[in-house]
Amino acid sequence: MKLASVASLVGATAAVPLFFAGDSDVPSSARTILAVTTIGMTASSTALVTWALKPYITSLHVMHRPGHPAEDSRIPMVIETMTFLAQPRTRLVFPEQLVPATLPMTSWLVEDASESLRDFAKDIIDQINAGRKKDLVTLASKGDLFYAHTQGPVSAEMQRILQAAPSQ
Repeated sequence: MKLASVASLVGATAAVPLFFAGDSDVPSSARTILAVTTIGMTASSTALVTWALKPYITSLHVMHRPGHPAEDSRIPMVIETMTFLAQPRTRLVFPEQLVPATLPMTSWLVEDASESLRDFAKDIIDQINAGRKKDLVTLASKGDLFYAHTQGPVSAEMQRILQAAPSQ
């Protein structure tokens, strides 16, 4: 959806010169208004789609650590969302960083990690990113938002994550 919205914005922008090509009985001021309206409507719908889908979780993995209970709050999750151009954005987050969000289309708000948690996360992130050149994993920042779509079939692991995390 995001990619289609961006593509329509690019297409509409590329089509603007066609409004002014050739002879027509339509005054140039009307053509200009039509072109500006087309770009404005396409840009606003792209901005709305981008805003609504920014926190949408496309992938979530729990990094199980042998010998640690599943309820351990220091078991990190790797959460993937999308950027404006629908590229993956991957962040590491710990359950203790998550609090319920109150904004529409959001499930969790990320709180700042403690110094010890940041140090612990740095080692994990360095291991994950070893040898990567793009799609690097970063620690989730204070204020990041995530939306977990929980309607419909949900895997057993996702059910466990939702039960352990703050309520939505």
